[in-house]
Amino acid sequence: MRMTHSLLLLALCLQPTSLWAKDRLIILAGQSNMMGRGKTHDLPHAYKTTPTNVHYFYQGRERKLAQFAYFGPEVSFAHTLAQAFPQDRIILVKQAASGSMIRQWQPGQALYKGLLRQIGFATEGQTSPQVDAIVWMQGESDAQSSLPIAKQYGNQLKQMIENLRNDLDSPHSLFLFGQTNLQHPAFQASIEAVRQQQQTLPNSLVNARMVLTDGLGKLGDGIHLDAAGQLELGKRFAQAYIRQTK
Repeated sequence: MRMTHSLLLLALCLQPTSLWAKDRLIILAGQSNMMGRGKTHDLPHAYKTTPTNVHYFYQGRERKLAQFAYFGPEVSFAHTLAQAFPQDRIILVKQAASGSMIRQWQPGQALYKGLLRQIGFATEGQTSPQVDAIVWMQGESDAQSSLPIAKQYGNQLKQMIENLRNDLDSPHSLFLFGQTNLQHPAFQASIEAVRQQQQTLPNSLVNARMVLTDGLGKLGDGIHLDAAGQLELGKRFAQAYIRQTK
């Protein structure tokens, strides 16, 4: 029996408007350990593909994961979330700048403006998109600066995140950040100052969680993570996100 024209229209109207149960818009930002120094050729084969429910935006447009010679924590982060939330669309927006200090990420600065532009590319056409989480890996440069500058890190990071949440109309978005982990005898006091401020930040910033970076594999410079370290960092960020959202 053929369906009448009216019934056909009704059936079409009742179809879901999206294949996905939920959009999870997540920002990845920071400096070189967010940009990534892990060599893509060291990735296991399974990590060289992009899960069907992952959309990754970097440098102004959507890209495949592990597309370049080097990768950051986004690869294992994306794969872990894709498996944990197979019915959801995972939208990742990455903005990173090697050697950047927290003052360069303040509102009005080029990196902050650039981050907002990247998010705009990923959400073009959407009405009031909500940012689910901000994942942050930065602080190594501040930890290798003078002690007075290092002591300003915590307040500047808090101010930046509060402004970013406000500008994105996502005041309760989860903020996950990796703790700075490096050794440098000449800057040991500054390193400890930054690490201490990171440890106490969740006490003064709502819905903020620190992710430990101890034991991650590094390159010979003792600062940048190698391929194994980047994979583990991405998994730790993903596990922290899953714990807070499931």
